[in-house]
Amino acid sequence: MRVTQRSQVTVALVLIATALPTVQSAQARAVNVVVLDWNIHGEDADMKAIAKVVKDSGANVVTLQEIHRRPGADQVRELADALGWDITANAHFGAGDDVGPCDDPQPGKAGNAILSSYRIAERVTLPLSNFATCPVNRSMAGVKLDLGGGAQVRVFTTHLSPGLSATSVSRREAQAAKVLAYFGTRTGVILTGDFNAPPGDALSKRFVSAGWTDTGARYANKPTHGDARIDYVYTRGITTTSGSVLPSTLSDHRPLVMRMVR
Repeated sequence: MRVTQRSQVTVALVLIATALPTVQSAQARAVNVVVLDWNIHGEDADMKAIAKVVKDSGANVVTLQEIHRRPGADQVRELADALGWDITANAHFGAGDDVGPCDDPQPGKAGNAILSSYRIAERVTLPLSNFATCPVNRSMAGVKLDLGGGAQVRVFTTHLSPGLSATSVSRREAQAAKVLAYFGTRTGVILTGDFNAPPGDALSKRFVSAGWTDTGARYANKPTHGDARIDYVYTRGITTTSGSVLPSTLSDHRPLVMRMVR
C-alpha cells in the first residue's frame, strides 16, 4: 500500500491529539504545597497570633514542635479552629512526652503536630527515645496527605534532643539514626523539624548524604534560632521553588516557609 504525504500528516495529527490529554492531565495533577515549620515554644505560644502568621504565609501544611495538649488547653485544637481546619480530618498530633519538666510531669502531652488544609489519609507516630524520667522523650509525627486527583505527599516532623555535651550529641545521633532507618530509600517525602544541629554538624551531613535535600541551604539560609540555623525542611523526590525564614518574634525560633510543587 502506498503511503501518501497527506496520510502521514493525518496519522501524526491523530498521535498528537491522543497524547495531548495525557500531558494536560499530568499538568492538572501538579499541586502547590506550601509548608510552614515552626518550634512554637510550648506554653508561651499565642495560637491566634501563630494562626495569623500561617495565614499570611499562604501555608497549606503546618508542622510544629513543642506544641501541647493539656486538659482545657489544647493548642492543636486552638490552631485548627483558628485556621478553620477540621481537628479530625486535618490535624495529627504525635506525643513525645508529658507536659512540664520530665522529673515533674504535668497533665497532658507535649510533642509534634501536623495540620493541613488537605485531608489526612494516614497517620503515624514513631517514638525516638524511651527515657524513664529525664531527658524529655522525643518522637516523630507523620501523615499522608490527599492532595486530590490521585496526588499525595507524605509529611513528617520531629524535634531531636538539644545540648552540646557528648551525651546529648550521642542521644541526638541515635534519634537521627532511627529517623533515617525508618525512611530507608523512600522518596516523595517532606521531613521538617528542630534538629538542634547546624548545617555543618555531622548529623546534618548524614541527612544530605542519605539523599535528603536541605531546602534551606538554597532558599532560606538564615538563622532560625538565635544566630544558628537548626530548623530544617528536608525533601526527597519533591521540587522546591522558593522559601524564606520569617522574622516573627512569637517564639524563640523563627518559622521557616517552603513552597513546593508535587
